Amino acid sequence: MATVAAELSTEEYRLILGLLLLAAIASFYFFARNWKRVRLIENTPTARLRSAPQGYVELIGKTQGYGDQPIYAPLSNHPCLWYHSQIDQQETFTENGRSQTRWNTVYQNVSDHRFKLIDGDSYCYVDPSDAEVRGNEKLVWYGNTEWPTRTQILESQSIALAMKHNYRYSEQLILPGQSLYILGQFRTCSAIAEQSVRDVMINLIDDWKKDQTALKHRFDTNRDGAIDQIEWESARQQAHTEAQKIHAQLALEPDENIITQPNDPKRPFIISVYPQSSLARHYKKTSHWSLTACVALLGITIWLIHARGL
Repeated sequence: MATVAAELSTEEYRLILGLLLLAAIASFYFFARNWKRVRLIENTPTARLRSAPQGYVELIGKTQGYGDQPIYAPLSNHPCLWYHSQIDQQETFTENGRSQTRWNTVYQNVSDHRFKLIDGDSYCYVDPSDAEVRGNEKLVWYGNTEWPTRTQILESQSIALAMKHNYRYSEQLILPGQSLYILGQFRTCSAIAEQSVRDVMINLIDDWKKDQTALKHRFDTNRDGAIDQIEWESARQQAHTEAQKIHAQLALEPDENIITQPNDPKRPFIISVYPQSSLARHYKKTSHWSLTACVALLGITIWLIHARGL
């Protein structure tokens, strides 16, 4: 092996050395990333929704739909609260004289619909955008059309069928009534605090501008086909008056609790069907494998440098 290392050209030696170092750095990054998640999961106290503080919290509860309209996964047409859908196409290619196959992703869609987390008599909304979602309901099936011609009801097909079909369809789902563990940013939103009178007035004027005919009919008092400065000022005064009334109505709306992606990008947003203990074990195992890979890659790098120097 030392002889092979010594016979490498300078370009080959530098390329291999660079790839080894990059792989070692990537492995250490994943170790640090996953170990941080372990510490956060184990050290962040679980809050009850009725007394949850504002900020980065850990919540546990059961899922429930938001609104009257059900959500259906786009590929399986299965009712759910969240989905990650993907279609892969099988491609055959020749490399080094050998025929090989690989799957290329041709479609991917991740749900951003809100749903509820229920904890006793209390609830909050969950915005799953940009979350790390770990679910246990996953469908995989195959076909010969780019879009599936039939649905799948929580039953996955044998991987042997992949040899007979050109497309693979897969979906990961969160279903109503499932228990969830969530680590994210909790905040209470007040309708009146979210919008000022000025904000409401601007939105109102923007809506009026979308219908120029109605706008002129309402404020073009001299009927010259255009709204001059005086008429526009009258429109602004009217918009301000209506905005004050709308803003007063917002004060009567109840506050809403929501958990979302943290303000600090260094803090993870995790939504998991698996319980806290199981999730911590998963990240521990992944971090240990990443650290082992990092040490092994650094060992190979040191050996290569040493062998090259002989």
